[in-house]
Amino acid sequence: MSRRVVVPALFAAVAAGVGFALVRLRRRGADTPFAPRPLSDGNGPESEYVCDCGQAFRITGAGRHRVYWLPDAAPADPVVSAECPSCGRPLPRDQTVTGTPA
Repeated sequence: MSRRVVVPALFAAVAAGVGFALVRLRRRGADTPFAPRPLSDGNGPESEYVCDCGQAFRITGAGRHRVYWLPDAAPADPVVSAECPSCGRPLPRDQTVTGTPA
């Protein structure tokens, strides 16, 4: 086969594959917007932490993998900053948080 036929055919095949993948990804999440899967589905270890200002948090994970949620927050809505949203104090990341299991 000549190069004039092979290159456009290869380009068309790659474009079709990318189009197929995009359609599959879009169809999978067409009904709902993307939301990250929570670290805890209610079956994993979860505990509580109370900041010095009195703000309570639900937490999962340990160390730099620790995730904080406000008590009434949805599983897909964690606290994304490293500070308490009420007072601005840093949330514990590396040390062990003592709290009560939820």
